Amino acid sequence: MQSQLLIYFLVGMMMFVAAPSCLGDDGYHDLSLEELARMPVVESSKSDVKLFDAPNGAFVFDEEAIQNLPVDSIPELLRYAPGTHIMRTNNGNWGLAIRGMNSRFFGRALFTVDEQSIYGSIFNGLFGNDHDLLLDDVASVEVVYGPGGTLWGTNAANGRVNVLLKTAFETEGTALKTRVGTQNRSVDARYGWIVGESSAARVWAKKSDRQSSADSFSDAWKSSRAGIRFDSRPSSGGLLNLSVEVSESELGVVRNVLDFETGLAKMLTGLESQRGLNAQAKWTHQVSPEIGYSARAWTGFAEFRSLSANYDIKLLGTEVRGVFNPLDKHKFTFSLGATTYEKTLINTTEISFVRDYDPRDTNAHIGGEYIFTLSPDTVQMSIGLNGTYDSYTNEVTPLPSARVIFFPTEKSRAWLAYSSSSRAIPSGLTEIEHMRGTFLPVGPIEIPTPSGIVELDTQLLDIVTSKIDTIEKERLDAIEIGYRMQQENGNSFVITGFANQYKNIMGLRDFRMRPILDVQSPFLLNQSIFANIANGESYGLEISRTWILSSDRNLVVNYSYIEDDFEALDQFQGDFGLRPLLQAEIDTLNNNVPAHQASIWYSHGMGDWRADLGLRYNSKFESPRSIQWESLQCDLRLTWSKSEDLRISIVGRNLFDSDTNETYLKNFIGTGSELPREAYLEINLKF
Repeated sequence: MQSQLLIYFLVGMMMFVAAPSCLGDDGYHDLSLEELARMPVVESSKSDVKLFDAPNGAFVFDEEAIQNLPVDSIPELLRYAPGTHIMRTNNGNWGLAIRGMNSRFFGRALFTVDEQSIYGSIFNGLFGNDHDLLLDDVASVEVVYGPGGTLWGTNAANGRVNVLLKTAFETEGTALKTRVGTQNRSVDARYGWIVGESSAARVWAKKSDRQSSADSFSDAWKSSRAGIRFDSRPSSGGLLNLSVEVSESELGVVRNVLDFETGLAKMLTGLESQRGLNAQAKWTHQVSPEIGYSARAWTGFAEFRSLSANYDIKLLGTEVRGVFNPLDKHKFTFSLGATTYEKTLINTTEISFVRDYDPRDTNAHIGGEYIFTLSPDTVQMSIGLNGTYDSYTNEVTPLPSARVIFFPTEKSRAWLAYSSSSRAIPSGLTEIEHMRGTFLPVGPIEIPTPSGIVELDTQLLDIVTSKIDTIEKERLDAIEIGYRMQQENGNSFVITGFANQYKNIMGLRDFRMRPILDVQSPFLLNQSIFANIANGESYGLEISRTWILSSDRNLVVNYSYIEDDFEALDQFQGDFGLRPLLQAEIDTLNNNVPAHQASIWYSHGMGDWRADLGLRYNSKFESPRSIQWESLQCDLRLTWSKSEDLRISIVGRNLFDSDTNETYLKNFIGTGSELPREAYLEINLKF
């Protein structure tokens, strides 16, 4: 009852205070490239546009939010974005969902840093070390909702998070940061300098150590990273960027396995280690505020070792994109890119791969968008088409989009959009020969025998090669409608509604089951394969309201709601009693994220002091695989800053509940993660 009252209160408060607003001249035409990089923007049309004019749902954390919210990582920051769900499966890994369907692996939200994807191609997942960035170097974090396949290519299915880093011109001098607390200990260091008259560079390093969660096993996480960035402006409209970064981490993990000889369960603990390198070169040339292009190339490698899977991967990618307007009120954008992955899959005691797997995977996309404005600047329309290619299906998937944004007044914007996206097939799934040792998240099974009924409480999953069936790409078609208002004093209101239609969702399905009765503890062996198993739909809304209460007091309130409904494909309809795993997969899709989420961020300046209070709420959800309890949590940052060169903060997190059982994975690839109450001292020094 209290949670329902909280939801009604938040929604009612936002709707009550929503008022007409005004957007003044932003001086966009006079900004330099590095100044543009610091503006809250979203890449909604393959060219940077102001958030206020974006023809789709979006939410942006600017530099002030990144520095002042009581968080210490990008995933924890994203908890304060509407429609974004973070599921921490252990101390160093998070599942990311935008508008539903959360999973650490097989994710459907693209995560990029300066446009470069860090979305793992082997199992389509995110690893904590990949986004353990220096927050002081981050200019903004953009959350873009809805399918982005037409704009960014494969895997931007439900949405995209893009982290924009500051240029080297913005980080001159020395900066040191240290955190010391009950859970988190870290040291960040950065040094930037000017090179000649038109160039700048910076080097940085970070080392962090997080203590174990409140669970009974050790998931302590140690990570480190270092890098260098060079920016040069050979002309007023050109910017060259070169960057190289190396990283490594060790994370304690646990895995439940079954002894095949006895049928008895046991828990294994060990390390999940990862190390890698990423390098990128990018050239941007802005001819005018409406005309520009960029070209970039990147390469890198990653080595991953864990209890469950070992692999090495190398990648090489290129992309060219641009925007031009040959006629007044008409604009064209284009994008062309490809990425090649070279993988080495290493067998473990629990997973083995087929010997003749293809060591290379290629994803590519080509597309464009035509944007035109109707006189007298009251309506802007766009039509886009993108083709995505992957080497597994060896086919090109067309992805269309159409958007209309209305300008009823200078104070408001309204839009209607249709877009489509596909999701590439994780390459690791097509190469598995056997993956064994995981309990099934379903109930007991009764097996008839000559001696009577035998009830088997333990079930063992054996995933066999997916090449038994041909897997098709997932497809998502979505419609979105939204409205924005913004006032001169910074107050704003945004409401967005959406409806999604999913086809050919991938998952596990039962292939063959047989009881193993001649062991100490009999169990059911369920052989399964990855396949297309379901179609479905979802709908919901996001609301965001910002108040600038005074020069030193701000309030941001967000709320999101989602409902989804998935059903097995027609060929699997029937007696689900004979398909326990498939039924569990469908039930998990239907109960994968909270239906209700809300957050509040209140900041209050008091001379040299500043207080930032964060409240986070999510409703309960439960599936055969996982459960997340209803929770209301509080984060607080109290900061003293006599000058820009010295900043001292005391941060408390998860203050309402000392042990929030955020995600419990029900004996499926490990256990859950309990968030302990924690506090730390943060010191920032610049000189």
